[in-house]
Amino acid sequence: MDEKILESSVSDSLVVKVNISLSGLSCMSCVYSIENALRRLRGVIAPSIHVFLSTSNAILEFDTSIINVGQIKDVIQDAGYNVENIVVEGSYIKTIDANNNTMDEAKSIVIDMNENSPSKAQKAQGNDTTILAIGGMSCASCIKTIQSAVELLPGVTSININLLTTQATIKHDQNLIGPRDLINKIEELGFEPQLYTKGPSNNNGNSIRQRAEKEQNKMMKRFLVSLIFAVPTFFITMIFMMVLPESNSIRMGLEYQIIPGLEVNTLILFIFATPVQFILGYPFYIKGIRSIWYSRQANMDTLVAVGTTVAYIGSLFNVLIPIAQRRSEPGQQFFETSIFLITFIYLGRWLEARAKGKTFETITKLMELQPENATLLTITLDENKNEVVEEREIGLELVQIGDILKVNAGARIPCDGQIFRGIASLDESMLTGESIPVTKHEGDDVIAATINLSSSIWIKATRVGSDTTISRIIDLVQQAQSGKKAPIESLADKIAQVFVPVVISISILDFILWISLNATGKIPSDWIPEYGNPVIFSLFFSISVMVIACPCAMGLASPTAIMVGTGVAANHGILIKGGGEAIETAFRLDTIAFDKTGTLTYGKPQVVGSYFLCEKTNFYLESEDSRNDLLLLKIIGLLESSSDHPLSKALTQYADKILLKDERITTTHVTLDSVKEVTGKGLVTTVTIHCTVPSVYDVFIGNEEWLKENDCVYPPSGIQEQANKTLLDWKKLGYSIVLVGLSPHLSKNEQKIDPGYILVQFGIADTPRPDAANTIKLLKSHGIQVWMITGDNQITAKAIASKLGIENFFAQVTPERKAEKIKWLQKHGRTITHRNKYFNFFSSIKAMFQNRISHDIETVTQKRAIVAMIGDGINDSPALAQSDLPISIANATDVAIESSSVILTRATLTSLITLLLLSRKIIWRIRLNFLWAYIYNSLAIPIAAGALFPLTKFGMRPELASLAMVCSSVSVVLSSLLLKRFKEPKY
Repeated sequence: MDEKILESSVSDSLVVKVNISLSGLSCMSCVYSIENALRRLRGVIAPSIHVFLSTSNAILEFDTSIINVGQIKDVIQDAGYNVENIVVEGSYIKTIDANNNTMDEAKSIVIDMNENSPSKAQKAQGNDTTILAIGGMSCASCIKTIQSAVELLPGVTSININLLTTQATIKHDQNLIGPRDLINKIEELGFEPQLYTKGPSNNNGNSIRQRAEKEQNKMMKRFLVSLIFAVPTFFITMIFMMVLPESNSIRMGLEYQIIPGLEVNTLILFIFATPVQFILGYPFYIKGIRSIWYSRQANMDTLVAVGTTVAYIGSLFNVLIPIAQRRSEPGQQFFETSIFLITFIYLGRWLEARAKGKTFETITKLMELQPENATLLTITLDENKNEVVEEREIGLELVQIGDILKVNAGARIPCDGQIFRGIASLDESMLTGESIPVTKHEGDDVIAATINLSSSIWIKATRVGSDTTISRIIDLVQQAQSGKKAPIESLADKIAQVFVPVVISISILDFILWISLNATGKIPSDWIPEYGNPVIFSLFFSISVMVIACPCAMGLASPTAIMVGTGVAANHGILIKGGGEAIETAFRLDTIAFDKTGTLTYGKPQVVGSYFLCEKTNFYLESEDSRNDLLLLKIIGLLESSSDHPLSKALTQYADKILLKDERITTTHVTLDSVKEVTGKGLVTTVTIHCTVPSVYDVFIGNEEWLKENDCVYPPSGIQEQANKTLLDWKKLGYSIVLVGLSPHLSKNEQKIDPGYILVQFGIADTPRPDAANTIKLLKSHGIQVWMITGDNQITAKAIASKLGIENFFAQVTPERKAEKIKWLQKHGRTITHRNKYFNFFSSIKAMFQNRISHDIETVTQKRAIVAMIGDGINDSPALAQSDLPISIANATDVAIESSSVILTRATLTSLITLLLLSRKIIWRIRLNFLWAYIYNSLAIPIAAGALFPLTKFGMRPELASLAMVCSSVSVVLSSLLLKRFKEPKY
């Protein structure tokens, strides 16, 4: 993104969060070089800096009043790395109060996976930004012409045009005007506008994939160019000068001395090595030197630059000295070492880039699900009022909210919308995992990237561009792959910070050791027949140490596994927003707490039992109708329709269904005044019944505690025993109880004489998810403790928990207390019983030293519990935030999703088992990668240093060391790719 475009999109009062695409990163040392350079910048918020090796990007926040994006870009480039793209991901207002305290006003878009109403971004005026590249502008008057015309369009709040870059940044309301309308208007003025696409799209390709392919191509080209020099070098040094006999004419020609001390083969190798060292090796110098200069951090490029330079300069001096002394015996040179080193390093980075590119396949496959174009329909009426339909193909990015689009059989739905005309069977398996087609009728919702299997349909666009479900899933996967680092990654971070300085120190000490041994006569003369020079003999060991030691393997051990793992999870309907941190938390999970309604159940309760007491008491409503129960139902329906609570919706549906069969109640007019909802308790309002003599009542609907708080009792007619028995029976069946109470409305000066009366009892049941009980059973079999948290009473909660196989539950928990229960579970901890024979063995030894005999078979310890909370509603968000691993399900509210680290996109709780098993696979793979990288380097460095030379007489040449370094990095990436073999178990 152009610097000026970015700066024009934010004001000086904003703190901006940007995602910077980088290239040239090769190891964790590169990561620390960039992070250290950025931390030194004033205005960059240090805790926000995160650089990711696997995705080659950096995420950070900066204060635009102190520093701009151009300065950040310059610092990164000065450190030796390339900035490919910069995308603004968000911003917030930074304000200072009177006490000099910083207060941040967040500006964010909440992700809602299934809500079909327009998103918050669409509802906010001027919250959408479109960038156009405009051709044909030549002067400031052109800018004025465009600005004047565009500013008059409805929904446009601002337009800024940069003549130098020919780009216009337009802020507008997507509901009123879209990019196509803007383009059409500017075209009418005689200019040539084009949409400036920002971020991933199917037309310009995924930005991460593009960077990966670009890096692969760059490394491949450098390898092939270096190979042009390496192949003849190999023939000269390994074939002609070693295999051919001394009498061979080719060898004799190569050994011919042009001048005393300078042979033909030496001159050829010098000619080959020089461009390889200083042209192909130039990036190593730049990044190595700049890394030390700007960030005070040596990296892998530093090792390569030092190693190859020592080999080249050492050879050069070894050749020049005999020439200067006019000796007939030529000096020992090893220019081929520099050539082979750089060739093998580029080979390794090319192979590594190709392997790393495979970790982006999940994002790539998701991107490929989106169609490139859409068929736009324009519907008009002719003189006879008949429809005239015009069709034209437009790019997907030009689709606007409200457009009518045609989708033929076999095609993918281009955006989220509703069926405008037609009936079709859709394959929604990419989102739900269910292979059975779903039949959709007019008015039904459709999801972008799903497949129309049957007949042609028309759809009306409701969500377009980055707001579609598939786009938000892609964003979530990208967030996961560039999300918070797992705690296990701190090991790699600590190692990478000291790795290169330690390796250089070992290399220097190794050189001094071998030189000292030679100077003291400890090295037999037959150890160095090939080299003839003790300095070169020692130098080769030193260079090999620098080359073979690579922090890449350790740096790639965790991020590659996490990237592949999150991609596999996405394929199984699990979006891990929290990245590596969420994966490790899932691995360490001890306890899972379920919200009941909407999580363990479908969240769509129905009235399964009703008991009216009004006809059996002396309490009658003043009305012109003969049936008080119908009048009560009308009041209940009106009152409950004002609430979005699932129980309220069930009562509203029940009331509407009954009243539809009896029209007599319509003769009585009822009005409500000031409906108040008390979270976790119920509703209260004042109702006026308009009849001959209007009467006013206070109506209370809710749980038993709510009715008691408002002094509502059962009518004194001897039926309380039957009412209580009914409630007890319902509770045993697991029904939720809702009571309705009425009392005469009193004015301010009146005193309450009689209590209110409970006139109706409702039993409401919510159907448990069919896989809930099996999921609970599987979780417990994996050692996870399961709890249920519900606002239902004790008896109802116990009945539901028993039905699902849950032994532990909290009942009658108000929403504000759910977070307290999660905190209690964390603090209460988890009892761990150790049955490991080795643990018991060491415990027995410890007991012996303490002069006591232990007869315990098991050892019990206590630890803080790692708790996951699974919820779906706004009232669950505090508990989700308190938990260690917040999880939301597919139909959750936007607030619950925003609070979650993991989102289950499929309506199956068994995805939890998949998450649990996959997290264990990922963490064990990371541990295996770390172990392999540690063992590899621990063995390779001593071998390269010559530890085995006294026994084997084998010294690892630097070029072989570079090849061994390649194997370490590539093997770790390939190990992570094995996670793709993960299969979801059959439940």
